Amino acid sequence: MFLAQLAEVERFAPVVRYLLRSLQAGGELAAALIEQMIADAGEYLAAGEAAGVVRPSRDRAARARYLAYQATGGALLWFTTQGATAGPESFRTLFRHYVQEITLPALELFAQGLLVDRSMLDDYLMYVPDPPESAAADAAR
Repeated sequence: MFLAQLAEVERFAPVVRYLLRSLQAGGELAAALIEQMIADAGEYLAAGEAAGVVRPSRDRAARARYLAYQATGGALLWFTTQGATAGPESFRTLFRHYVQEITLPALELFAQGLLVDRSMLDDYLMYVPDPPESAAADAAR
């Protein structure tokens, strides 16, 4: 299914363009959209954990938020510098190129990891509560 969607990525271009414009505009709608994306990411990650294809997290909510911010932030940066002035057809081509450019490094990073050892994580965990408190818990206080 993943490869089939990748092969037809241009069909998502109009929705992606609208989404990116909405996020650029900011405001309550953009904030609600991001929160919904974070909630969706949390559900996908939980399903992946249950299926045994995603590693469990010390803080599921924080991981979902991080991934949503990373994905949307990267896409917004690309859109602002590459796609914002493109017409609909040329945006489709640019979007295909963007997806091709990020797919291999993203899959490699998620499947193989980046760091060769966990020393940075271990050092960090020495200075945070166990388990670390999520941003949602911090915001509630």
